[in-house]
Amino acid sequence: MKNRDSEVEKENFVIQELKNHLHQVLKFSESSLLRTKQEAEKQQKADSRASQARLAKLQQEILTLRSQHHSLVMENREAEQALRKKKYKVETEIENWIQKYDSEMSEKQVFEYEDLDLIHKEEKLQLEELKLRHAVLVEEFSQILAEREVNAKKRMEAEREMLRMVRAATLIQAVWKGYLVRSMLRSKRKKRGKGKGKGKGLSQIKGKGLGQVKGKGQGLGKEKGKSKGKEKGKEKGKGKGKK
Repeated sequence: MKNRDSEVEKENFVIQELKNHLHQVLKFSESSLLRTKQEAEKQQKADSRASQARLAKLQQEILTLRSQHHSLVMENREAEQALRKKKYKVETEIENWIQKYDSEMSEKQVFEYEDLDLIHKEEKLQLEELKLRHAVLVEEFSQILAEREVNAKKRMEAEREMLRMVRAATLIQAVWKGYLVRSMLRSKRKKRGKGKGKGKGLSQIKGKGLGQVKGKGQGLGKEKGKSKGKEKGKEKGKGKGKK
């Protein structure tokens, strides 16, 4: 029983402390609430005074702007009226100038159109004549080109024929020279066969003569070869130059 009473006393003591703490919290909350309420009222009054001052200032600005707007509207109306008058005047002048231009152009067209038509017809006839002349000139030019091509072909054929004739002439000359040399050698040999019965001196002299003749024949052969080479070189050079 004693323990139970002691526990009850402890609980009552705790409850009392909690009540006291709660009472203190309530007092603190009430005081803070009152303080915040007072501060809010002060801020509200300050804000209302500032907003009223700002409202008065804005209303004053609105009044000044309205007066400026009204003055600008009046000025712009006057300027608009002046511009409209000027526009009407310019439009009437333009209309008058257009009518004058149309009347003058209609008068000119009556007289100038016929002249221009005649000039156009004459120029058209001249153009047709020039076209006909151009066609004739083109045909003549084509004929001249064809003749030039034919003449060029004939010239090339003549040059080729000349080269063939020159080569044939050089070949004939070479053959003829060879024939002359061979005939001279044969005549020398015949003379040598007839004089065999004579002395050694004559045979030696003939031998020397024949040797000289052979040497000359060989020299002639070399000269022929050189002359042929030179002639062929000249012919080739001519043929390349003509090409």
